[in-house]
Amino acid sequence: MCVRVLVGLSVAVLAVMGMPQQYDTAGQGRQLQPEQQMPRNYNFQWNVDDEEYQNYYGHQEAAENDRIDGSYYVWLPDNRLMRVTYYVDGDSGFVPTITFEDNYSPSWGTPAFVRR
Repeated sequence: MCVRVLVGLSVAVLAVMGMPQQYDTAGQGRQLQPEQQMPRNYNFQWNVDDEEYQNYYGHQEAAENDRIDGSYYVWLPDNRLMRVTYYVDGDSGFVPTITFEDNYSPSWGTPAFVRR
C-alpha cells in the first residue's frame, strides 16, 4: 500500500510541476499576468429556406474590434416576420431592436437579410 501512495503522490507532483508557468524575464520569480488578447474579427451568415416545410429563418453577425453587429429573423406561424437587429459595443451589453412585419410572404430562395 505504501508503494501505491508514493507512486500516486509522485504522479501528482510531476503533473503539477509540468504545468506551464510564466515568469518575468528579469529573474525576479514573479508570476506574470495573462496577456490581453486582441479582439477576434469574424463575419458569418446562415439561413433556412425550405418552402416544403414552411421554414424561413436566419442569422447574420459580424465583429470588428470591440463591436458586434448582427440580426436574425423568423417567419412566425401567424404570418408575421420577426426581425431582431442588435449590437454589442464595449461594455454596452446586448442592445436589440425588435420589429414585426404583418402578413409577410417569404420570397423563397432569398434570405430576409437581402430583401430589407
